[in-house]
Parts: sequence; structure tokens; C-alpha cells
Amino acid sequence: MGIMERYHRPVLLREVIEYLNISPGGKYADLTFGEGGHSEAILEAGASEVVATDRDKEALETYAQGGKYALDPRLKRFHTRFSRFREIAGDTKFDGILVDLGVSTRQLLRAERGFSFSQAGPLDMRMDASHDEDLLSRLKEMTVEELTEALRENADLAQARSYARRIFDRLSSGRLNHTLDLAAVAGPKHGRSHPATPLFLALRMMVNNELGEVNDGIPPLLDCLRPGGRLVVITFHSTEDRAVKKLFQKLSGRCICGPHQAVCLCSREKLVELILRKPLTASAEELAENPRARSAKLRCVEKNAMSS
Repeated sequence: MGIMERYHRPVLLREVIEYLNISPGGKYADLTFGEGGHSEAILEAGASEVVATDRDKEALETYAQGGKYALDPRLKRFHTRFSRFREIAGDTKFDGILVDLGVSTRQLLRAERGFSFSQAGPLDMRMDASHDEDLLSRLKEMTVEELTEALRENADLAQARSYARRIFDRLSSGRLNHTLDLAAVAGPKHGRSHPATPLFLALRMMVNNELGEVNDGIPPLLDCLRPGGRLVVITFHSTEDRAVKKLFQKLSGRCICGPHQAVCLCSREKLVELILRKPLTASAEELAENPRARSAKLRCVEKNAMSS
């Protein structure tokens, strides 16, 4: 078995280990395995077992061929999305669970996955190529209005309607054939950042229902934690971070109704303690070594000791 070539550096690694509060012999879950960097660090910090999942089957297969702990029985890997983790966990209670919502560098660099706007690739963007519907198929089923709403919801795109119209104009005229055609919708690159970055983000989130995964998948993870167990979530952009913040506030018993709701409809059931009032971000040292960590935010809650 060869050694796996790494493309991705796990973000906020020291902070993940600290806030998961690794205990010797404890059981942990890494629900966005990727290239395995976080899982490996959790094992090396003293965990007796790590149950890892990823919706990208290719990532799991790549690790199996040369990952550092590929043959270690302490590391158990499953192909599934994190919103279905309870099916894997069963009655097992974990000491800590990690969800890192970023896309992996390996996915971005492989043109054939369709995530990159710097290389020509298919209009795909699926994290799970074995099940999900690709971008082109989704676009062919949508209207301009539906796409506009999706772009706004997933990435707060100010030019959502303009982008949607341009995409459908290219699609109807046969000028939307690969990712470079899609990137052209946002215009040419000026400076360090590409104007297509938020557009590709919004479309990727739409294809993979990433906000739905967050909203539907995170609350049930509490059932998989023992009392006192911790849930750590890493986000990479404002829409995901807002969703996680709101979920954690609700789970901690706070009202999230907002100023326009006359009567509070929240249950106010205190299921977790907020370990962090504000999210952690990468240190200057980490940013110098890994610029991709610049937008990462880590939030952490601890399951209430009175919870079952």
C-alpha cells in the first residue's frame, strides 16, 4: 500500500483538539473526513476510536489506498452524509463530534469534479457523485426565479438575478458547456480574488443542499453525544456560520425569533452550553502557513449534563 499524497491541510487543528476536549480512551466522530487530517490528530491525542464519515466516496477510497491509519482498527470509515450519522451511530454515545463544512483542496484541484473556475471541467459540483444530481441537470430543471432565490439564500449574492439571467442565457444559446463558461458569467479576474468565487460557492451549496444538511443534520447529533460531550463545527462563509450560530443559540435555550416576532415561539429548552460566545478564527501563524484557513470559524457547544 502506497503513501497517500496530501493536498489538504486541516484547519484549526490545535483548536479542534482543544475544544473537543479529547480524553484518553474516549470515542469521537469526524463527520467530514476528507483526507483524514483531523481524525488522525484526534487519534494521536489519545482517542480510543474515531468513527469517520464523508459523503465523497472518492475521498474514502483514496484514504483506504494509502492513508496513515487506513489499516488501524481504531479508525472506522463510512460513506454517508453527516445528516444520516445517527444511522451509523446507533446507540453509541460519543465524547465529541466534529463537523468541518469546508470543501477539500483535493476536490477543488481536480478539474473533473467541476468545483474549479480556473480549469475547464464539467458542470458537476457533486460531493457525492454516486447519488446526487449534478449542476447541469439541476439548472435544466430550474427557472430564473428559482435560481435567483437559490443564489441569494446560499451566498447572499447581491447580483443573484443578474447572474441567473446570464447563466440561463448562456445555457439556452449553447454557451454553457464547462466551468470556465460558468466563471465567465461573473467576469474576468482582477487582483487576487476571482469574481466567480461567490457564484461557485452558491451553486455548489445548492447542488449539495449544504444549508439543508446544516439545519437538518446538526441538531440530531446531540442524541449521539454523551452528557458533557462536545460538538465542534467549522464553517467557511457567513451563511453557514449564521445557520450554525442560530442553531446553537436555539439549542442553548435562547430565543431566536427575531424582532418581528411579537410572541416568542422558541421552546427555550437548554440542551447545550455555549463553550464559545464568539467563533474562533485561525491564528496569524496558521494563516502564514495555510491561507485557506482565513475564512474558517469554529464554534463549540457542550451537551447539558442533565440531557439524556
